[in-house]
Amino acid sequence: MDKIAPETTEYKHLIYEVDTEQVCWLTLNRPDTINAMNERLLAELRAGLLRADHDNNVNVIVIRGAGRGFCAGHDLEEDTSEDRSSIYEYRLKYIRQFEEFTTPWVISKPVIASVHKYAIGKGFELSLFCDESIVTSDTRMGYGQVRYGIASHCMFMPWLVNMKVAKDLLLTGREVSGSEAKELGLATEVVAPEELHEATCRKATLMARMPREIQRMHKMYLNRVYEMQGLKSATDYYLELVAILGVQPVPEYLEFTKMTIEKGLKAALNNIQARYEGLG
Repeated sequence: MDKIAPETTEYKHLIYEVDTEQVCWLTLNRPDTINAMNERLLAELRAGLLRADHDNNVNVIVIRGAGRGFCAGHDLEEDTSEDRSSIYEYRLKYIRQFEEFTTPWVISKPVIASVHKYAIGKGFELSLFCDESIVTSDTRMGYGQVRYGIASHCMFMPWLVNMKVAKDLLLTGREVSGSEAKELGLATEVVAPEELHEATCRKATLMARMPREIQRMHKMYLNRVYEMQGLKSATDYYLELVAILGVQPVPEYLEFTKMTIEKGLKAALNNIQARYEGLG
């Protein structure tokens, strides 16, 4: 994996822009894959977030996706080439990725997810770790990858919804619309697709004009409330379970990986999805 310095201005899969309202726009830029998260994009996103957090000309950060959707989740094709020979090395990799992925949560400045069409798997989790999420009504959100035998990564979702909802989403792998996500507490605001940019600009500008230090203090305080309730202990425990599953995959995931290698990702997805057709 390429190491990305936070201060770099050269990105392969990320666009970094700051507007006149002191809003930093970070655009996930792998449109051919619906911005699927590979290791390079994950590293660049962390670098961009840290850069913006240290930039005195930035008050608020927006994460959005180029092309057809916000983020389709983990790069499943890259996944087929992962080295799973050592549970210890795999565990350390997941811990590092967790630290990278939760950057929106830990930096001092507020982060808005501007979500359209798709926020699946890691894309879903990325939106959850942002301080606010503005989603379009036609967005599909959830942990669809569990139907392929792939675990989640950060498991922040149970801290945002009640237990019945958390179990429903995880034990069925069903996806929710942007409108349902708002009702469940998984999104801050839901808008028509054509209104997303305007709504995001309005919210970002409002937040950018707030007193910066007051805003930072309250973000830190609210995050600490969750941590005192056990968020860090719970996510750490989940990481240990994920590391085990990564080295000892379930049979469905082995079948999915084998078909991805032999027939391509689209064929593998169609094969798995067929077993759930008509069930929701």
